[in-house]
Amino acid sequence: MKRYLLITFLCILSIKGINASNKSKPNVLLIMVDDMNDWVGAFGGNQQAITPHMDKLAAKSVIFKNAYCSAALCNPSRTSMLTGYQPATTGVYGNSEHFRELPGFENTVTLPQYFEKNGYSTAAGGKIFHSPRGPAAKPRPGSDPGSFQEELRGGLGTSYPDKELRSQHGLNLNQKGINKHFIHSFDWYGVDEKLEDTHDWKSSDYCAQFLEKEHEKPFFLACGIFRPHLPWYAPKEFFDLYNLDDINLPEVKEDDLDDVGKLGARLPQKVLHSELIKNDKWKEAVRAYLANLSFADACVGHLMEALNSSAYAENTIIVLMGDHGWHLGEKQHWSKNVLWERSAKTPLLILDPRNKKSGISTRIVSLLDVYPTLVDLCELPVKDDLEGESLKILINNPKAKWDKFALTSKAKGMHTLRNENYRYIVYPDGFEELYDHRNDPNEWTNIASEKENDTILNMFRVELKEKLNK
Repeated sequence: MKRYLLITFLCILSIKGINASNKSKPNVLLIMVDDMNDWVGAFGGNQQAITPHMDKLAAKSVIFKNAYCSAALCNPSRTSMLTGYQPATTGVYGNSEHFRELPGFENTVTLPQYFEKNGYSTAAGGKIFHSPRGPAAKPRPGSDPGSFQEELRGGLGTSYPDKELRSQHGLNLNQKGINKHFIHSFDWYGVDEKLEDTHDWKSSDYCAQFLEKEHEKPFFLACGIFRPHLPWYAPKEFFDLYNLDDINLPEVKEDDLDDVGKLGARLPQKVLHSELIKNDKWKEAVRAYLANLSFADACVGHLMEALNSSAYAENTIIVLMGDHGWHLGEKQHWSKNVLWERSAKTPLLILDPRNKKSGISTRIVSLLDVYPTLVDLCELPVKDDLEGESLKILINNPKAKWDKFALTSKAKGMHTLRNENYRYIVYPDGFEELYDHRNDPNEWTNIASEKENDTILNMFRVELKEKLNK
């Protein structure tokens, strides 16, 4: 009996010790905003953007002004970030593949699962993984069942307006050269819906309520905001923030696509761009994107208010990110899924309240780096098969030496690399693009054919080969 009591007492002490150890670990709050380019005010992509909540968070964080996705499309970008593997490794380049259905990746340990394995509770609200679509995709209740212990999938964005209120822009989207997906999704409207009743607000509120509870274990909490993903339906109050006449349009060079090769020239939504200009709807579309971005910002603000009012504010690492960028006429393109700067670049900020570091880093980083960074910051065991790099050195010193390349892929043989000065693109037919960002931030002049750049091109070719053969 004494022996039994002793064993019981030791077990209780052991459990208490584990709980104390768990409570000493930092929590993680991951916020993912769909289709968000760098038009967030703090990132400087568009000074007209009204994003006070994200800007307030950015002021306390380390901002990565040159962060790039692994793929400029929802599923491959999110798969890459959440598994720690490049699209070239998993073979996930499009929206129809699911990594667990591919040979060798059935038992992949995702980012939230790795935290669960190391003593964390996990939860998510909204879109974190992407639900694959298409003939190869099987119906499933969630995008990756098992990655989170509890999850609210819910709806996306807002409710749709009544049918008679849709497509008031008058654009002819049912014509050759326009993505068929755009026929129903390329639309905007200020819906008559209370902010608190929208799907995105409910996703953020689910996570806000999670923060109000007492948790025995440290937690990994993820919140997905669907807007500004199409269609651009947001409560009317956010459209009212922007005066249509005052909207500034992106700079576009008329002959910009003359030097991008045959494959590159096929990618942009040129017909849609022409249709918008013909119908004088370019400003309306830009305002709609900005309105939806401000709507997303309000949802982020609700979540941040809950965190700041909780018991976890001083011990929760925050990561705010987009999954890729979005073109609003640059290079005559609308959407994402191309290899130029506007698609590949997306906001990323990290706040670690324990070290009070803030500032702006202009170093080239990848969303692939998020997984190893969080593992490093939370002092979990090193996961040595991850293909990204920990950003801890840049969080401690945003100007630290960092000479890395960011790889973004669209398909096999179709990749782009970005370093501090240049963007390099290669297509399956071997055509190459090279842009010098020191004097050509809009990527208007392809200098790959200039003889004096042969050394630079060779450097990128070698780097690409190394990255693809990891």
